[in-house]
Amino acid sequence: MQVSIRKKQESIASMVYSDLKEKGLAREEDKEICMQDIRYHLQYLDEAVKNSSPALFNDYVLWADILLSNLGLPEECLKGSLQSIRNAILALDPESAEPASEYIEESLKILEMERLSESCITEQPLKELAEKYLELVLSTEAGKARELILSSLDSGVKVHDIYRYVFEPVQHEIGRLWQINHISVAHEHYCTSVTQMIMSELYPYIYRASERKDLKLLATCVNNELHEIGIRMVSDFFEMNGWDSVYLGSNTPPNDITGMVSETEPEVLAISATMTFNIGHVKEIIDKVRELDPEPAVMVGGYPFNIDTSLWKKVGADMHAVNASGAVKVAEEFLEVG
Repeated sequence: MQVSIRKKQESIASMVYSDLKEKGLAREEDKEICMQDIRYHLQYLDEAVKNSSPALFNDYVLWADILLSNLGLPEECLKGSLQSIRNAILALDPESAEPASEYIEESLKILEMERLSESCITEQPLKELAEKYLELVLSTEAGKARELILSSLDSGVKVHDIYRYVFEPVQHEIGRLWQINHISVAHEHYCTSVTQMIMSELYPYIYRASERKDLKLLATCVNNELHEIGIRMVSDFFEMNGWDSVYLGSNTPPNDITGMVSETEPEVLAISATMTFNIGHVKEIIDKVRELDPEPAVMVGGYPFNIDTSLWKKVGADMHAVNASGAVKVAEEFLEVG
């Protein structure tokens, strides 16, 4: 039986903070910020342990290492926190501290590895367009960014390719730039809102992209998940391929999701979670959906599912899409659509 990290979160966090303060790695005036960071570490560790996935925690630790180093914090802060968390878990319940302590031990080893940060905009058909679009949104030139996309469509670029080769990689790059502290949260939110605004103008192109099919998708984020642009792109890709999409957006309560499933009877329910600590909400929704008749096929996606490629099976889904542009193919192959 393993230690319940979530239930003992505050006790563990308090012990860790006291230890860090004693070692000179935390200050009283920064207590609340430090405690919140520790809680984040514990939440990610808890989800990784619950899903038997050290890869999830390892990736989080690498992400946190880059973020904290770019905020000017010494490497010892993260290492010290992880070591203190391991010691606190062992002290609270030494007989059931595994595999949490093993996960932490492994993550401490990977901190010795160097992680390169390369642009998410790689060689692809619309690389120059994507780079120009990124430049404009980062410069708060929303009007010019809009004109760039609309003029590209008017010149013959397909809306599907705008999503796949511009919007998707640019959003990933914006996230990376925030992670390495090159842009602020405000910049990240602004860039995302500009892309969402432009996407809302593209529906005339989307609806005429292909013939309609007698198939329906219900697309949603789980409760507590605010990152919605990815699942919105998924919904739009299905529309481009002739499906009817019912898009619920971010932070949708489980009972509301199952209610909409019963009301709309989709062939596929697509569930998105970007934050690892929301994996439990994904499983909760899937468990509820399995009680429905008829029940849809369930597709999951989002960052944690790309890190651990077997995680979708662990939460009980039928399929997993690595990205928005590939989601339709995954669904239609699963349903054996001709």
